[in-house]
Amino acid sequence: MAFHLQPKWQPLIGQLVIVKLYDAEIRRGVVDAVTDDDQILWLDSDGAEPRRLFHRSDGFNVWIDYKWETDRPSLSADFQPAAAP
Repeated sequence: MAFHLQPKWQPLIGQLVIVKLYDAEIRRGVVDAVTDDDQILWLDSDGAEPRRLFHRSDGFNVWIDYKWETDRPSLSADFQPAAAP
């Protein structure tokens, strides 16, 4: 899969993404919210993983797999969001 760095976070709400810090994958998850200034992103809780905040100024960046590039399965092919409480 080819992942692409996303400079704008607002359009990612509801999308499955990879959050990295200095090229190391920190977490995969669905974007729950983003601040209006595009500086803070929250990933939704998933199973035992709680909702988590990532701040751009701490060096975090966000990557996404473009579904339209090929006919291959997307990053979310095996992803199942946690059941609502």
